[in-house]
Amino acid sequence: YSQTEQTPREDSEKNLVEFAYDVVERGGTLFIPAFSVERAQEIACVLKTCNFKYKIAMDGMALKANEIMLNNPSFLRDPKEFKKIITEIEWVQGWRRRKQLVKEPGIIISPAGMLVGGTAIFYLQEIAKNPNNGIALVSYQGKGTPGRLLLEKGLVSYNGKTRKSLADVNHFEFSGHSSRTELFEIIKKMKGNTKVLTVHGDDMSCIKFADEIKEKYGFDAIAPDNGQIIDVN
Repeated sequence: YSQTEQTPREDSEKNLVEFAYDVVERGGTLFIPAFSVERAQEIACVLKTCNFKYKIAMDGMALKANEIMLNNPSFLRDPKEFKKIITEIEWVQGWRRRKQLVKEPGIIISPAGMLVGGTAIFYLQEIAKNPNNGIALVSYQGKGTPGRLLLEKGLVSYNGKTRKSLADVNHFEFSGHSSRTELFEIIKKMKGNTKVLTVHGDDMSCIKFADEIKEKYGFDAIAPDNGQIIDVN
């Protein structure tokens, strides 16, 4: 995100809800692969807060995260609202119900966010077969993941073959990370003989960000390699 500005959150929410209505009202199922912790719950809350009037189901490890959150309300900003929303959606139980859901108009939220495992694999394979369906990617898609393949080429791999997704695929930015402007605002406030390590990003993004920090602010900025030892003294 050091090299880009993300879509404003309000726009992402509005666009996701519009896409959801488009898919469901033509008789399709919208699959939303999402991280188990925070993202799955966030998407459910966005849809319910926007008064989405069709069925919303959640599956996979996200359900365990729901239980942990409900059992620890002191860590939530608005536990009453969260409980109301998360208990109104369907918690999917068992393969019989999963096989029914992919044939019913509505929304399915399930990990993994990058489609690398979990119940998302089943949903992806089934949803991708029908042109009435849709897939909404709401997470960053790492290099080499099935999610990146779907996002960039519209392809789905299953049963040893790679096929074109017949379902509509859209990407919506819901990252909790800072964008380029916010990252540079942090850098501007640094004082003294500062050393900056640019990590948690694609290789070239980290390298470009480090180079920009050196050029603009004169700080010792490094994009370290995996396993590289850095002397911070």
